[in-house]
Amino acid sequence: MTFSLFICISIALFCSTLLLTGWYRQKAIQTGLIDNPDHRSSHTVPTPTGGGIIAAFFIITIWILGWELKILTSYETIALVLPGLLLTITGLLDDKFNLPRRWRLLVQIIAAIIPVYLLAPLPPLPLWGEWAIPLTGVGSILVVLGLIWLTNLYNFMDGIDGIAAGEAISVLLGAGLILFLKGETNTALLTWLAIFPVAGFLYWNWPPAKLFMGDSCSTFLGLTFGILALITATQGKMSIWTWVILLGAFIVDATWTLVTRIVTGQDWRAPHRSHVYQKLSPSKAQHKKTSILYASTTTLWLLPIGFYVEMTESTPFFYLLTFIPLTIVAYKLRAGQNAQ
Repeated sequence: MTFSLFICISIALFCSTLLLTGWYRQKAIQTGLIDNPDHRSSHTVPTPTGGGIIAAFFIITIWILGWELKILTSYETIALVLPGLLLTITGLLDDKFNLPRRWRLLVQIIAAIIPVYLLAPLPPLPLWGEWAIPLTGVGSILVVLGLIWLTNLYNFMDGIDGIAAGEAISVLLGAGLILFLKGETNTALLTWLAIFPVAGFLYWNWPPAKLFMGDSCSTFLGLTFGILALITATQGKMSIWTWVILLGAFIVDATWTLVTRIVTGQDWRAPHRSHVYQKLSPSKAQHKKTSILYASTTTLWLLPIGFYVEMTESTPFFYLLTFIPLTIVAYKLRAGQNAQ
């Protein structure tokens, strides 16, 4: 892919998403696809939701373009497109009709199995020195569970204006930069292209949000990041651990909060307001600062560590360096406790 082609497609993606998302917002208002606030909500006025579906469909189009340009194989493209469509459509139906949890989980399981099957055999996950976890057999089950968790945690973290879209842009920017510096130019450009649909949506979602992302895109983004990690690892271009580091702010917040709620005997499936980002933004006035904080943490803290780990194939010490400060913050803010 040439840089001139990249620039032209980027502009087209941003403008198309921006305009179509605005059109979707009007339709959502007309059809009653509205998120009405309750005592656990971070917003105070009824707001149209599900708007991330436009960005999701354009990102899916990018993967098809990657196949046309021979950056992605047929299996890799299907591994991204088919699960993405499943989650996007299911998410939109859930935004509209509030689907039963068991049906959503079934779709997520199917969506996670598809890429693991299509991309097999997956490379072992390195731990320390020669130690590694084989991602075949029982290991493949662990990958499926990891993809399901990533799908849900990204949805959990989509709770205030701008945070999920801002994080997605930061992660894609960081991943693309690492790939570019490693000489994987085409894969880097393809990764960067996905930024522009998200940016077009973020215009409408930036605090104070005029439109919410909804499950149609939040679950899609979580699973997509997991599949991209599997693809780049299988290609030998970027480690799964690097993606984990880049997503560290979301992973630590969601995981610490969930584990704390389980350990303390709370109903972990019930809605709550005890995530780190919710503690940092008790009112809508703090949404902008908190969303910027998460994006800045990814770009200024996690990206340099991820780059160092990727270039030096470092030991898990650097994984701990990533997660320990984030975990301390979650502990200090009592994430998962005193749910409202």
